[in-house]
Amino acid sequence: MTDSNMLSPSNPSFSLSIRFLGTLSRLISVPMRMIDPLTAYIKRFLFLTAAQAKLPTLHGSVQIDGPITVIGTADIEIGPRSRISRDVELGTEKTGKVKIGESVRINRGTTLFAYKGIVIGDHTLIGEFVSIRDANHGIAPDKLVRSQAHQSKAITIGRDVWIGRGSVILPGVTIGDGAIIGANSVVTKSIKAGTIAVGTPAIPVRNR
Repeated sequence: MTDSNMLSPSNPSFSLSIRFLGTLSRLISVPMRMIDPLTAYIKRFLFLTAAQAKLPTLHGSVQIDGPITVIGTADIEIGPRSRISRDVELGTEKTGKVKIGESVRINRGTTLFAYKGIVIGDHTLIGEFVSIRDANHGIAPDKLVRSQAHQSKAITIGRDVWIGRGSVILPGVTIGDGAIIGANSVVTKSIKAGTIAVGTPAIPVRNR
């Protein structure tokens, strides 16, 4: 019998092997499912411990879902019961400070970087791959952009705000309590409380 015939689904030996592997995998999956909650708990503990090494004041109730990056002076405060996903980048420079309230959810791939200040209110949701930076390079025409100092304006995001995936929040913006920012929006101006805003640049479309 040729190798191709041995691997044919119509071959009884092949069918028996497939059934055996299926049964074996199901048997192995049972103990794996049983220990999965314990594994998740251990990982969560290790990620929290690693984050506390960078942020000593980090509250023990904060859930860290994976590796995070902390850059610069690390003047960062995260409130109790908040949850930070993997691959989140948090940074501060000069006198900058990041203050995150209680029960805030920040999803993976998001960046928060402050030269002056970023404040996020309680119970706010930040989607994946959001960029919140309170500074831009200077753009004077007689110098290279990369050589110019940062110009910073504080950002304030209120309570119970939802910022959709891929959005960008620019320096000097205030987003009021209860506002919603649609996915992939670029927020260049302040948004009033309770407003739903979408687009590039983000504009109000209706009240919540």
